[in-house]
Amino acid sequence: MDFTRRDALAGSALALSVAAAGCLDFAAGDGPQGPEGTPATLTCDDDAFVRLDQPFEASVAGTPVETDETALELSVEGTAETYGQSLRLVLRNTGDAPAATLGEQAYSLQRETEAGWLDVRGSTTGEAVALPRTESSLDRSTAYSWDLTLTERGLAEAVDGVDLDVCPPLGAGTHRFVYWGLVDGPPVGVEFELIG
Repeated sequence: MDFTRRDALAGSALALSVAAAGCLDFAAGDGPQGPEGTPATLTCDDDAFVRLDQPFEASVAGTPVETDETALELSVEGTAETYGQSLRLVLRNTGDAPAATLGEQAYSLQRETEAGWLDVRGSTTGEAVALPRTESSLDRSTAYSWDLTLTERGLAEAVDGVDLDVCPPLGAGTHRFVYWGLVDGPPVGVEFELIG
């Protein structure tokens, strides 16, 4: 079988494109890099990282949930999402009166661990930070909605004006979104599985 210079160049181009694709895959990561399953706890190698505290003590209610004045429902588009995809959530006032809230940013993103539920986010400044709380009202038949990108950067940058990071990296396992901003009601949450 005779090989021409054209065959050699075509073979070289194919080898280079495969090698470049492999480098791009490596650079982009191949899914969640953090601990899988239910880790004992969440630990971070960065000594300046201070994990967000859980700003509520009451048990997390499922949905629907009632306040003193109205009823609300928290829904999630899916119960399993792939790393890098969007998690879409909606908190809708389904009752007949406005619901007093602490604003749209009053939520936690938690990972199930053997030590309990822990927020995946925290401050990188060496000091604890608090999420913004603004007295607000969710009128009847209106909603808060979130479209969270399930990457470390996407979750860290979801809250404007607060310097956050995710540590350790996200890992495949059970997570939950908890809205704790209902003034006259319990925190309400939904669980979801983060998969590779």
